[in-house]
Formats: sequence, structure tokens, C-alpha cells
Amino acid sequence: MIKLTTMILVAGLATATTTLPSAAQFLAANIPGGPNYPVSHTDHDCADDMGHMRSVNVFDIQGIHDRKVYLHPICEDRTVYGRNNYGTLFLDGNVNVLREPIARNRTLMTALEAKGYDQYDVVSLRFGGNNSIILYVHQRDMN
Repeated sequence: MIKLTTMILVAGLATATTTLPSAAQFLAANIPGGPNYPVSHTDHDCADDMGHMRSVNVFDIQGIHDRKVYLHPICEDRTVYGRNNYGTLFLDGNVNVLREPIARNRTLMTALEAKGYDQYDVVSLRFGGNNSIILYVHQRDMN
């Protein structure tokens, strides 16, 4: 009888010591001074979708002719929290001061206009494989 009671007590203690620490994190999550765990949603940083972009200059844009241009929308999913809170997205890209050269490039503007964008919607430009161009775009002030 003592052996059975001891085994049950040891099993109970083993179970309690493995489950209590995981339960404690949920209890402490919303206590002031406790760990700061996200409760509902987190702010989505649109620039994270692009990664690192190499620098682009005016001569790079002027040299784009008769290439396949792909558009990659950034943060245009209406279900993403803060989709219009793009903050510095247009400043963090690599075409911040190159929107006028983009506007003068017929290849880029044809691709943009075909999808309802303009040069001011371009966030970044990347040179892709097979002599292609990838334009990262965000429709400003989405409804």
C-alpha cells in the first residue's frame, strides 16, 4: 500500500513540475511588470516583405528596355492589420529619389499602368533572373 501511494505521489509531482511552468507564462502574460507577450495582433512591417535591396541609380533605370517586368505588391492584403500604416515604406526602398526616371521609362510605366499603378506606387526595384525586373509596389491610400 505504501509503495502504491509513493508511486502515485511521484507521478503526480512529475506531472505538476512539467505543466506548471508552461501554465505560468499564460498567467503572467498580462500582469503589469510581467513578460510582454503579444496578446492579439502584432504590427506588420511592410518593409520586411522585401528584404535587402541593392542600390539602384538613374543609369540602371535608363538601361531598362524590352525586359519582362513583374509587379510584386507589398502590404496590399486587406486582412493585414495596418495595411495603410506603411510608415517609411516608400522611403526605405531603393527608388526613393528615382520616381521621375521611372516615369520616363516606357517599359516600366507600361507594366505599372497595366495593373493600375504609377511611378509613385513603386517602393523598390530588383533585377531578377532571365534579364527581368521586379517592381515592389504598394497602392497608396487603399480603400
